Amino acid sequence: MLGSGSAGNSVVLRSADSVVLLDAGFSCRELVTRLERVGVKPGSLDGIVVTHEHNDHCKGVALLSRRYKLPVYATAGTFRGRAFRQVQRRNVVRAREAFEVGSFEIEAFGVPHDAREPVGFTATGNCGGKAGLAADLGALRGRARDSLRRSQVLVLESNHDLDMLRRGPYPWSLKRRVASERGHLSNVDAAAAVADLADAELETVVLYHLSRTNNLPGLAHTAMSESLDRLGARVDVVLSQQDGPTGWLEVGS
Repeated sequence: MLGSGSAGNSVVLRSADSVVLLDAGFSCRELVTRLERVGVKPGSLDGIVVTHEHNDHCKGVALLSRRYKLPVYATAGTFRGRAFRQVQRRNVVRAREAFEVGSFEIEAFGVPHDAREPVGFTATGNCGGKAGLAADLGALRGRARDSLRRSQVLVLESNHDLDMLRRGPYPWSLKRRVASERGHLSNVDAAAAVADLADAELETVVLYHLSRTNNLPGLAHTAMSESLDRLGARVDVVLSQQDGPTGWLEVGS
């Protein structure tokens, strides 16, 4: 996780022979800095895969892709966003259809959110390990939930604490949007989703896209840990950070 929160989101996947960026929600300069901090040269990327067109997921995509001649993968709806107007190497992806970026097989799945055609992704490396990413979604069910099954690492939004959201400074219209099925997952929603997904393969859950205004890391971690403890599931819970990268997590090792 290069960083996650309302100010920007980005994840890097690396295998023995491929490197892929999932979302580019920081400036090009900041993305380059964070990639280099985790030992990745921007020019070594095989491509950029984007979930949706909101600025905190695609802020740097155009300049980064042009500067390093990188292909960009997104849905047709996402490509209609303003940030993509100067993206030259476009590859349109569709939900439930797999595509390859380097040696990774990636599959998109639709999610409910207030964007044009938002998706989450699963990525399977040539070692057989599988990682799943679902961020910016108001609910996780059906095909989306099924797509994430058998992931070793699951990166899942745990955006807000409902009580903090209700008592917080947002106007009521924004509070309703955040808490709606086209908004964001609460800590309780995320914990319930993982309880359903906690199969034998799941090793690590990364709590992603925490709100600085309507959440606390301790609240998000406690909700997830207590849910997993009730199941007796031995799953590591990792908190992403807005201000810097999270350490590498091994999948399929």
